[in-house]
Amino acid sequence: NHAVVDAAIGTFIEYGTKDRRKDRESYAEMWRRWIYDDYYRSYLVPLEKYGLVIPHDLIEESWNRIWNKGYVHEVAQFFATGWLANYWRIDPMTDEDFEWFEYKYPGWYDKYGKWWENYNRLATPNGHNPIVFEDVNYVYPHRCWTCMVPCLIREDMVIDEVDGHKRTYCSETCRWTDVEAFRPTYQGRQTPNMGQLVGAREWETLYHGWNWADVVKDMGFVRDDGNTMVAQPHLDLDPKNMWTLDHLRRCPPLQAPNVLLNEMTDEQLAAFQADYNRQGPAGRAAPATD
Repeated sequence: NHAVVDAAIGTFIEYGTKDRRKDRESYAEMWRRWIYDDYYRSYLVPLEKYGLVIPHDLIEESWNRIWNKGYVHEVAQFFATGWLANYWRIDPMTDEDFEWFEYKYPGWYDKYGKWWENYNRLATPNGHNPIVFEDVNYVYPHRCWTCMVPCLIREDMVIDEVDGHKRTYCSETCRWTDVEAFRPTYQGRQTPNMGQLVGAREWETLYHGWNWADVVKDMGFVRDDGNTMVAQPHLDLDPKNMWTLDHLRRCPPLQAPNVLLNEMTDEQLAAFQADYNRQGPAGRAAPATD
């Protein structure tokens, strides 16, 4: 699945390395060479004459999301935004990182540079909260009910209702998968064994209204001292520069996006979607309207 695989692998390859050689292929370059040219055009397309049906539009849109819509960069930014709810450490960027991204993805700095500068500035505790709570012009995203990757390409987010439950989707394709394909009946045929995307699929719903310190403690993401967090927005192991549960206790309570979504009236829902679709890139709030 493009939405899941490219989100994870793309972020690891681009943002999980210090190899900033200009001749090293970017994830987009590798994707174009190995997925688009080698697998799709050289292998799949010739099989059409034997009856294979290829969803050309989906493949083209996958490439469009990677190259034109900054999908991998949006995912990496979200991973870094939500560092406190996970178990990883993502270190701040250096000038060499900035230079490499701008070289490989012209225009990258104008979209993402300022946010990563703020990430660097807010990496160690100094009276402020984690970056997700600070005013850095980033709107926390809703999650796709199907692929579970947040709806980071804001213009593509769609909403639908299944069994009385409102759900957000990162794309029309993911909406179709849940709302139409994964049903007991599909195109007039009974499909009783088709999977169902049900339950508490979004982890935030389990902790709606909780204090963030209690959330992290309940998930077990605390070091042996019982207070220092496993996750950190840097690689500095000096205790005075590490975030603790004490820092989280002063943060606003966790608000689960899907819980809030289902509390909206139809009018509020329509206004919410219109605003969400105008947000971005880099999670920016929608521009003001007259």
